[in-house]
Amino acid sequence: MKQILIILSILTFTSCDFKSSADYKAEAEKLESEGRYEEAIPLLDKAIEKDPENIYALINRGVDKSILEDYEGAIEDYNRIIQIDSDNALAYLNRGKNKKRLEDYQGAIDDFEKAIKTKGGESFYMDKVENSFIETGFEFDVAMEEIRFERGIARYNIDSLRLAFDDFIFCIDKNFEKPASLYWRGIIYVAYGMNQKGCSDLKEANKLGDPDAQEMINEYCK
Repeated sequence: MKQILIILSILTFTSCDFKSSADYKAEAEKLESEGRYEEAIPLLDKAIEKDPENIYALINRGVDKSILEDYEGAIEDYNRIIQIDSDNALAYLNRGKNKKRLEDYQGAIDDFEKAIKTKGGESFYMDKVENSFIETGFEFDVAMEEIRFERGIARYNIDSLRLAFDDFIFCIDKNFEKPASLYWRGIIYVAYGMNQKGCSDLKEANKLGDPDAQEMINEYCK
């Protein structure tokens, strides 16, 4: 009888899950580094089950779902992050990108503007930096130019061309995604009938390697 009890105790002991949320996240990250996103998600599920407020695991799962084109699932993960941390610029940016992929352009713009607000605002903003004494959230900060680039594309898609133009000028001035930013500014110039300026931007974008510029050049810059 004692032998049976010992065996049962051993089975119970060995069936326990002693891995932490961080352990599961680390295992998932190894798979992600190999491009095995579908296999990583169940490990991230376990990491989040162990610690529902593991923002790093939620971020990673959201990214994996986005790569696998589960945009609605990714949005759900970013919703959870924002409930935990309402100043998480990365979650707003990534949620906005997924809304844009679903063609919810106004919803995307709203998220990009919330991301901007976490940085202090459009006119005066600060990048968060690591601080040994206080929690700054620097690891979830994103560059203003990245936010405005994404917002510019969303604005273009709702025909808010003047505002989109401002975003792309900002990105060009910051040398951010310059080929693409020149492309977008170029097609906005063309939309306003300013073909000379538009073609100048499109040709520069093409020279810098933008994949879509040549088609527009062929159509508008003869």
